Amino acid sequence: MDQETEYLKNFPLFSKVPLERIESAALLWETKALKKDEQLWWQGAPADDFAFIITGSLQIHINQKHLATVKQGEMIGEVAAFTQDSRTASITAAEDSVLLMLPVSHLETLKESHPLLYGTILDACLTRMASRVQEMGKKIASKAQGDASVPTRKSESALGKFWKRLTGAGNQTPPSIGPAIRKLPRFKNASRDIHLQVTGAMTPHFVKKGDPIFLEADPGDSVFLVVEGCVDVLRNVRGGKAQRLATLVPGALFGTGSLLLRARRNASCVASKNTDCWVFELDSQAHKSLLGQAGQLWRECLIAALAFQLRNADDRLVALMSGGIPSMTDYDKIRGGLAAFQGE
Repeated sequence: MDQETEYLKNFPLFSKVPLERIESAALLWETKALKKDEQLWWQGAPADDFAFIITGSLQIHINQKHLATVKQGEMIGEVAAFTQDSRTASITAAEDSVLLMLPVSHLETLKESHPLLYGTILDACLTRMASRVQEMGKKIASKAQGDASVPTRKSESALGKFWKRLTGAGNQTPPSIGPAIRKLPRFKNASRDIHLQVTGAMTPHFVKKGDPIFLEADPGDSVFLVVEGCVDVLRNVRGGKAQRLATLVPGALFGTGSLLLRARRNASCVASKNTDCWVFELDSQAHKSLLGQAGQLWRECLIAALAFQLRNADDRLVALMSGGIPSMTDYDKIRGGLAAFQGE
């Protein structure tokens, strides 16, 4: 048995993958040994591969600020590899380490020829990225001063409810989801059947300007797509304030962490005070029911959404650590860096 097969067979992620599937895919992988303090990747460089850490540990630096250490049994570099974006961090070996590398050029081959392994990696990426977003959010909350008031849920008066029933106010017709769904990575050129599978699983919601879609710490197991209007993402910080993390526009996905981790919402998402909005919701049951090509494309879209959140969080955390004020970043600006992943 060759070294790559041995590493894949013993890696915890692939414990349920049949050995013959692992053996047939092993030729796509490469083993790489690093000495302590040896550089693996540089911030800003093209992403040519991603890796599993077989032994040892690696350090992550952004703008020469140490952010984290990743250890044996973990995956690294998957965000840039799946989105085909440049590296957002520099990586060095914290000690002598052995890595199992998959070149980006082989990722499409793995997807087409070894869908079980590809799907296993895809799901692991989603879970890992969602966990990282939550961890980064906690770090931001511990350092930020806050630039907005903590959002609250407004209770409607009895008179307001009566007026709605009397006049039919609030019974707006949902807009077409088509333009927003086509903004999602990989969905621009997807077939009509795939569009219908995904959109048919979604439920539309109208949200008045300034009202919350959900609040931080709410239970939840669904993801939302912005179809009309804008959504502000806010994280509670000390002193009864909130830190604005992003403003999302049509085509943005949010709420992925609760969908993937079954965790409480780690931020509040509120319709902008300037615009009413429409969002479409997809719950965990519908997420699990999306199989085949539709399910694969949908999960790749979630990776792009999480990549946006991670890059946004990285920028904000580094700015806070440097004593600066994080600048606002909108979804379309980040999507511009993901053009290759969208097929645009």
